[in-house]
Amino acid sequence: MPKKYHIHPKTMPLDLEYVFKFKIVRGENCINCGKCSKVCIYQAHKRSDTDPRKMADPNNVVCRNCFRCIQECPRGALEKSLDKGYLSTGGGYWKPDMLITLYKQAEDGNVPVSGAGYRGPFTGTGFDSMWTDMSEIVRPTRDGIHGREYINTSIDLGRKLNHLVFGAEKQLISKSPDTVDISLPILFDIPAEKLNANVMLAMIKAAAELNTFVIMPVADITTEYEKHSDNIIPRLSAAEIDTHKEMIKKARIVSIEYDEALSKNFAGIRDKIKKIGHALTIIRVPAVKDVEYTVTKLAHDGAEIIHIVADYRGQELNSPAGSGSRHLKDIIRSVHQRLVEDHIRDEVTIIASGGVGLAEHVTKSMLCGADLTTIDLPLMIGLGARIYEEREKYLVFPEGIATIPTPVVTQRMINLMSAWHSQILEMMGAMGIREARRLRGESGRAIFFEEIDKDTFGKLF
Repeated sequence: MPKKYHIHPKTMPLDLEYVFKFKIVRGENCINCGKCSKVCIYQAHKRSDTDPRKMADPNNVVCRNCFRCIQECPRGALEKSLDKGYLSTGGGYWKPDMLITLYKQAEDGNVPVSGAGYRGPFTGTGFDSMWTDMSEIVRPTRDGIHGREYINTSIDLGRKLNHLVFGAEKQLISKSPDTVDISLPILFDIPAEKLNANVMLAMIKAAAELNTFVIMPVADITTEYEKHSDNIIPRLSAAEIDTHKEMIKKARIVSIEYDEALSKNFAGIRDKIKKIGHALTIIRVPAVKDVEYTVTKLAHDGAEIIHIVADYRGQELNSPAGSGSRHLKDIIRSVHQRLVEDHIRDEVTIIASGGVGLAEHVTKSMLCGADLTTIDLPLMIGLGARIYEEREKYLVFPEGIATIPTPVVTQRMINLMSAWHSQILEMMGAMGIREARRLRGESGRAIFFEEIDKDTFGKLF
């Protein structure tokens, strides 16, 4: 059995004020008895450093809404309410709770818990309309983190053989295509927003530590970053290939933007890259209407890896408002089904991105038919960035992010992936799946709310 893949988290706090959900106010009738500090396991209440006779202001950031302090205060001196900043952050998709979760996971690599439990709805839009089959969770050896069974999260990128061909003498004639193995079904992608140099370098170093890659626009790859070329996937257009031959020669994988020129001469462009070096080729395809037909044609033409990119909320691109644009999960299911019907699904690697904001979204994307996903915004949120959806996407980075040491930024990204890896293991263990490769297209392990709602109530209403 191969050695288990393990990520090493390390608590790495940032000295900045981030979004918090609950605001605790200590009233004037507080008698400084300290009862709240004794009953709060999250250390939201402490005595003042300057005067131990008095209680310090409550630490709202660590509060998990267990209400223990409220219940135990002998004078009823504590009041709790939702913070105004919490209510104004995020939006319909990137909800404030998601931002807080990602930020905390990046701090210590653990999965945050809520003292009051989960009180929200059990279905919603997008990935929230998927319920996963956790029936195997009752078996003790299916425990992904602590159990005895080995659960593998590695993924192969590249073209696969549909079948093997043998000669008259029973010798193997088929030549196995080159593939690249990564230990986690996640790639890093550079967001559209301009990033500081230390953040870019941290992404590369974190990717190297995690045995994955960063997809970077070729214009952003400086000489300093080229030293880490083993973990960088240069992203460029077909017209830029001749200009960046040296970079392509060093790369293990390159990402090419899908455009009209590529669609007309895909074979020629693919062969040109193969002559420069040995890099595998990703075709980056926008998730527009009928993208499944584009993907199917590329797969038939010999594409190795196809990257389907939805918008930051996981929605289909270029769809008019109110037109019922598809979510990433539905796009991936449609693409996967088309490839299965054409008997070529096993030959090509499919990457999904857009709206992947939690660990469960990775697993759910794979159940819908993706081989792996990419992420961008979760990494930025883990560094203290805030996202606002109204009226358009707006990402606000914290002041002083350029001065945060690169090792700190790197470790927070590693911490976030450690928390995600633990959750992916738990989901796989609960579903009885020991290989991440087996997750792909296992839609029978999920229940889709829209489908059961239609089956149950469609004829009545």
